[in-house]
Amino acid sequence: MEALGVSCGARHLRVTHLGRWNIHTTIKGRTKVLTQEEIDTWEEGYQEQMTPLEMVKEFSRVTQQTPKTTLYSNLIKEEFKEWREAAVCAPLNKEGDCAELKELADLVYVVYGYANACGWDLDEALLRVHKNNLGRCVQPDGSVQRREDGKILKRKAYPQVDLSGLV
Repeated sequence: MEALGVSCGARHLRVTHLGRWNIHTTIKGRTKVLTQEEIDTWEEGYQEQMTPLEMVKEFSRVTQQTPKTTLYSNLIKEEFKEWREAAVCAPLNKEGDCAELKELADLVYVVYGYANACGWDLDEALLRVHKNNLGRCVQPDGSVQRREDGKILKRKAYPQVDLSGLV
C-alpha cells in the first residue's frame, strides 16, 4: 500500500492507494474517509484563507524543501523567462491568456518563495506599499497626474514607505 501524509494545522491527511486513492482526515482524533465533495469543499475553504506567503510556506513544509535565496533567485529568472515567452509567443486567445496567466502566477509564487527564504513578510510589505502608493498618487490639489504612457506620477513630498521593521 502506497501512503502519503500531510499535516495542515489541526488537520492531518493520509492518502492511501490500493487500486484507487482514498483520502483519510483526522480531526480531533477522529479519522474519516472523505468524499470527493467534502475534499473539494475543504480545499476551497482552506485555500481561500491562505495568503500567498502561507501557501509558499506550506509548499516548503510539505516538500521538506529548505527555502534558499540562491534557488529562488534562479527560479525567478527561469519563471520570468517563461512568462515573457508566454506573453510574446502565446496565441492571442483564451488558451494563450491562460498560458500567460499560469506563468505569471508561477513568477509571483517564486518571488514569494524568495521573500520566505529571506525571512521577509511579503504580504505585509505589499500591503504597506499599496497604502503608500495610494497616498502618494493623489496630488495636493486632489488630482492624479500621469505620464504619456499612463504611469501615475507620485508626489515627491509624500513620505516613502517604511519597511524597516520587516527586514
